[in-house]
Amino acid sequence: MRGSYKKRAPSPVYSSPNQLSFEGFETPFEQQLDLNNRWVFLARNIPWDRIVGVYDKVFSSAEGRKPLSGRLVL
Repeated sequence: MRGSYKKRAPSPVYSSPNQLSFEGFETPFEQQLDLNNRWVFLARNIPWDRIVGVYDKVFSSAEGRKPLSGRLVL
């Protein structure tokens, strides 16, 4: 019997929170977020694009598996 091959799950891809969004196309989860919640407030005020840009430069390599998204790591 041959050894089984497990396909790895794809690494999450970073998408900027500043990306254009359309009113009415939010997920049900996004529609129920309380904008006064401290974690939601913090996530909206962190400069994710700058942080992920620096993170990607530090952890860029042509060898091995792609690194996780900087936003996911932080």
